[in-house]
Amino acid sequence: MPWCGWLYPTTDEHLHKLLSDPTAFDGHMQFATDIFKIKKHKLKIMQLADFILKNRNSMKFRLQSPNAIFYGSRSTIHQAITTFWDNWVDCMETDATHVRKMAPNTVVCHRLPHSRYQYQIHLKRDAHFNINDRNRKSLAKYLLQSTDVARVVNSHMRAWLEGTSEYSEGYFYIADEKCLTPVYMIINESIDKIVKYVKISNDRNNKKTNR
Repeated sequence: MPWCGWLYPTTDEHLHKLLSDPTAFDGHMQFATDIFKIKKHKLKIMQLADFILKNRNSMKFRLQSPNAIFYGSRSTIHQAITTFWDNWVDCMETDATHVRKMAPNTVVCHRLPHSRYQYQIHLKRDAHFNINDRNRKSLAKYLLQSTDVARVVNSHMRAWLEGTSEYSEGYFYIADEKCLTPVYMIINESIDKIVKYVKISNDRNNKKTNR
């Protein structure tokens, strides 16, 4: 689907515009060395926009010209295949043993964030009101002491930890469950969400079906 990039930005507003405004298809699009009139692909683009609008809440998708990639349940992916039969390349199913590892706020991945961290910690919106200065300094000392323990990549979070910002917006990474314990001890009540990353090995025997 080399034309799928025409759907950007994939907001509801823009997708509805593609379905209702004929002028939305004025212009040309370049893919690799080819330039083509986008109106030629108008119906296909509208079909994809309609599919995303109807299924947005039951799937994830990535438009990476020339490919459109969908993630979802078997029924949703079956619908995608039948809707875009002429564009279908392949389908991969996650092994059931990996699905059983999934719990709320769990992400299965082939590579951990920054190749090391198993947990991503998000603080509550009002955390800066509930964490006193002493605990903020204790947390900063713990998180910033070593990348073997934690990593603060969010600039807003780092600024708050260092005392240059009043707001604790953002997140930070923790290496493993053992390193997570001190975080609980310092700011337990201010933790909003903990995302756990479960690393799986690349399995060449994953179920794969090619048309």
